Amino acid sequence: MAAVQTRRKRKLGQFLNALRKRAGKTEVDYHALTRKTQSTLSRMENGYISPSWTELGALLGLYGATDAERREAEALWEDAKQDSTRLANAAAYTPEARTYARQEADATEVRTIEMIVIPGLLQTAAYASAVRLAGQRFLDPSVPVDQAVAALASRQRRLPGLRLHAVIDEAALHRVVGGPDVMHAQLSQLLEMARQPDITIQVIPFGAGAYGTMSGGGATALRFDAGDPSSVYLEYAGGGKWVDNPADVEKYLLHFEDMAAQVALSPKESAALIRKLATALKET
Repeated sequence: MAAVQTRRKRKLGQFLNALRKRAGKTEVDYHALTRKTQSTLSRMENGYISPSWTELGALLGLYGATDAERREAEALWEDAKQDSTRLANAAAYTPEARTYARQEADATEVRTIEMIVIPGLLQTAAYASAVRLAGQRFLDPSVPVDQAVAALASRQRRLPGLRLHAVIDEAALHRVVGGPDVMHAQLSQLLEMARQPDITIQVIPFGAGAYGTMSGGGATALRFDAGDPSSVYLEYAGGGKWVDNPADVEKYLLHFEDMAAQVALSPKESAALIRKLATALKET
């Protein structure tokens, strides 16, 4: 199984990297102690793998860690071993989506802009099934629809509690995914979710005209505990991509703030529009 980077392992790796550099130790010193390669050291310090308990102790000795630093490193090691980011129905995800879901599980806040679809964390099971069926050419045919929907439901269990701020293009509200009944239920769920104190839903109305990300698809920003930088994920059919450049991440964060404050309707106005569209569907 390929090594998977997680935030917990990366925190441990960064801590060990700082100790190593402070001690003036190099990859050569690491190899002399462990007989492992520079590549292994790089993967450990970047959060793809964790050292064994014995190796951790040896490294802390090599790096001249203080008693306090040893306790902190051991706590980070224990945290990195936790399974809180283990995914239910992991086989239902593409590799990119699996990495995203693990990161989302560690996030304290999710901010997302969507142009043509309701954000996954707010989708009903019927709506999610219809979206999955429509995109089957881009997806693994061996994964049943119900398994994919179950994987989504496991992510949704963090709501309410996880802070979620969703900015949705009005186009996504008009697209009748799954038929009028499914779409009416989806709009009704948006209204219900918007009443939760940790969830904010805003709509970018047609009258707003052009805006920054409309030609590039949806974007999701994840915020974490203090001291841990935000991440931005761009999803597309059959995959996704992380924005790695800190300057570009900051652009997305500022863009989201601009959309929420200057372009999208207020949460109250957005709810009124969603309610109007739901009523129209009910009458058809």
